[in-house]
Amino acid sequence: MARVLVPAVAAVVLAVVGVTTPIPAAGSAAPVPDVNGVAADVNGVAAGNAAIGSVDLAGRWSFTPAGRPATTITVPGGGWYKQGFTDVSEATYSRTITVPDSGQPQSAWIEFGAVNHQATLSVDGRVVATQTTAFTPSNFDITAVAAPGTTHTISVNVKGRNALKTPAGKYLVPDAASWSEAVPQGIFRSAFLRVYPAVHVSDAFVRTSVTDQSLTYDVSVTNTSGSARTVTLGGTLASDNGANFSYPALPSRTVTVAARSTATVTVGPVAWSLGSASYWWPNVPYRQGYRAQLHRLSVHASTDDGRTSDATYRFGFRESTQNGEHYRLNGVRLNVRGDNLQGADYDRINNGGKGDAYHTLPGFLPPSTGNGGWPQAVDNYQRLNYNVVRIHQEPASPYMLDTADELGLMIIDETAIRGSGGPQDFNAGRANMVAHARALVLRDRNHPAIIRWSQVNEPNGGEFDSEQFQRELYAAMNGADGTRPIIAELGTGGSPNQYPSMTQANFNLIPHYLDGFGRYGEQTWSVAGRPDGEGEFIWPACNTKQGFEWFATATAAKRGKDTSDIRPYTLLSAWASVIPGVRTTDFIPEEGGRPVYGVDNLPDPWSNAQIQRVQAGFNPVAAIDLPYWSASGASDANGSFPLPSAVPGYAANTRVDRNVTVFNDTLTGTAVDFAWSARLDSPTGAVIASGSTTLTIPLGSRVSQPVSFTTPASGSRVYLVLSTAKSGTTTFTDTAEYFTLGAGQGPTPGKYRIVNRNSGKPLTIAGNSTADGAKAVQQTGNATWTVSTGPNGAFSLRYDATGKVLDVNGSSSTTGLQLQQWTSNGGTNQQWFLRPAAGGFFTIVNVGNGLAADVYGASTSDGAQVVQWTANGGANQQWQLVPQS
Repeated sequence: MARVLVPAVAAVVLAVVGVTTPIPAAGSAAPVPDVNGVAADVNGVAAGNAAIGSVDLAGRWSFTPAGRPATTITVPGGGWYKQGFTDVSEATYSRTITVPDSGQPQSAWIEFGAVNHQATLSVDGRVVATQTTAFTPSNFDITAVAAPGTTHTISVNVKGRNALKTPAGKYLVPDAASWSEAVPQGIFRSAFLRVYPAVHVSDAFVRTSVTDQSLTYDVSVTNTSGSARTVTLGGTLASDNGANFSYPALPSRTVTVAARSTATVTVGPVAWSLGSASYWWPNVPYRQGYRAQLHRLSVHASTDDGRTSDATYRFGFRESTQNGEHYRLNGVRLNVRGDNLQGADYDRINNGGKGDAYHTLPGFLPPSTGNGGWPQAVDNYQRLNYNVVRIHQEPASPYMLDTADELGLMIIDETAIRGSGGPQDFNAGRANMVAHARALVLRDRNHPAIIRWSQVNEPNGGEFDSEQFQRELYAAMNGADGTRPIIAELGTGGSPNQYPSMTQANFNLIPHYLDGFGRYGEQTWSVAGRPDGEGEFIWPACNTKQGFEWFATATAAKRGKDTSDIRPYTLLSAWASVIPGVRTTDFIPEEGGRPVYGVDNLPDPWSNAQIQRVQAGFNPVAAIDLPYWSASGASDANGSFPLPSAVPGYAANTRVDRNVTVFNDTLTGTAVDFAWSARLDSPTGAVIASGSTTLTIPLGSRVSQPVSFTTPASGSRVYLVLSTAKSGTTTFTDTAEYFTLGAGQGPTPGKYRIVNRNSGKPLTIAGNSTADGAKAVQQTGNATWTVSTGPNGAFSLRYDATGKVLDVNGSSSTTGLQLQQWTSNGGTNQQWFLRPAAGGFFTIVNVGNGLAADVYGASTSDGAQVVQWTANGGANQQWQLVPQS
């Protein structure tokens, strides 16, 4: 990371590849050792690492809110809101400083880890510069007004988000979460006075290619002196965590840097032949104690006047790409399954005041007494089988990203730009928005854990969105990096063709809430030539046990449709103490209410049935009977799985045929060992049948594996135990699936009128049409259906007037799709579970997709459509089978 120069800068490039521009750098607090003895710092491992002198400015500063008397405040202290100044929108900070004298030509900088949002720095009353930022560093060159060894008064006038609005009340800055009162304002994260050589290394950006087996890096050299300097750059590579590699030698480069300017030099490409063990890989499948491979680039600059400058940058060797319909990591197809971390919720925790959770709440910090800190949070995500976290709206601290690098958690890094609800004016504040997007990339781009950038959240939810704005954001982020895919996360109503001219190969749109708000569903977007996914679903039901169950069941269903990116929203409302130490009573989440689980009511999360179900649904090598999961997908208020009413029943001595989907969402090894056993009356009961095989499953893909057995002559249940293993290590075991034994749960085969409980009208085919595809409706009359038994306790429903069967068009899983008749073909889209409901009624549930036959809108009118819908127990989904002679 480097600092922004106040004067104009010039770029000089000594290679034909990759020109970069000068970038902001974070300040650094004193390192805090973590439990493993590794230096940990909320400002990151690379903060200020080229400095030759550093003064920590943390402490009490004079503080004068606009229109009020002077008082004092702690810097950083989480900003002013956290310290009780909850109605302040503008204030001035001030204190004295003494500039260190390094004994050589130097430059002096005031570096703030983050200031929200506009900071004007003055030295002895003389304005140096104004910077408008959001969650990224603000750094000021004071060399011209602060000589070595001299003492000065510095003041920083800061305008928070509420001082930066249009006359219509819209924000001119990306504020992350306007709904959260506690988003940090003012100076937060850190404050430092740093001294650098007059000519120094101010940045290095390391770019790695698995495809080309090469490493390239861009080094920025800043010359704050009044004369041009010739600089020779050298570099060395080393392991960051003790591994032994034969690193390639790095060539030297020489560049002339004009006075008061910055030049950027590209070194490489350099051949990299260290093998896949040298690559950065995520912790997939989960391994306790895993550490990802990281490396260090040390840069040494020698000037023609004999001065030197040194800096070290950490990186991972990896390649993240978007290849047509799939994402890839290091050339391997990558499916991401994980979370959206909304830090603004945790900002609401009163931890010595509300605000700035990422830098002050123990669960986001290095481990401390009684709290495992952010490393424990990362382990919690990974143990859930989440492999990605989108840091949603409020950018992470550099320490959080450092930890993700080390522990192998993939990150989607998102800007603080938000369209939903229209709080930000993308027109009037466009320059601020675009600058923020660029600054975030420049701050974070050396982190290998970041696999994608998210340029905006739900832009279509406001009045100011435009394709031109999105193109400018993309250009800013891609121009500052160019090595990763970029996405825009669209809110409800978004279209795959939202920005028709944005056809860049590394750009994609990810939709939200395809099934609607607060509902179980199985819809996905399928866009030719682009990876499919869904970035948010479930909210605002996520703070209920029923909604938490959907994290497992809906994710499993969407995985079964080959989606590349699945992220429910949001785990913190279901399990608040995924961030260690958080209680359910600590905060009110965005949607209201309280989280379901916290340390106060879930002391052992890994024995909780819902946590275990989520682990199973996200397991990279899961073996899932998808129709079985779908049948209980909507669950009940208690989050039960399976629902007793959804469990198939079989008569004695009946053949049972199931198709189990086995996933291989790991990054190495296509051989998956699959085993199953059918056990009587308990998951550990007598084995009545079993089988095993080794499957070949391409990475990032899945196969369907049949399982068949015959029910015994006696007993009440048969449990189906499923497991997978790779290289002899068990990766998945599930015992939740069972079947009831006896006469079965459905009606006796025969001829029936099928009458809706809500309307009292029978199921029929519109106009008694004999055509394939004729639609199902309710209609007063005497229409009859012949109910026949099928495989696995299912039934077929044949309309007597036409001889054709009730059918789901194209095996679709779209809720609201009208049912139809079709010539019988034996497909699961023509098979139906008839599950008992209260009072002798049945729900009619499709075997193929788990959706129930429903009279649309609970209509009582003749001709009302009969559609498929998520089972909800409503009277319009209950049917009486009236026997006919």
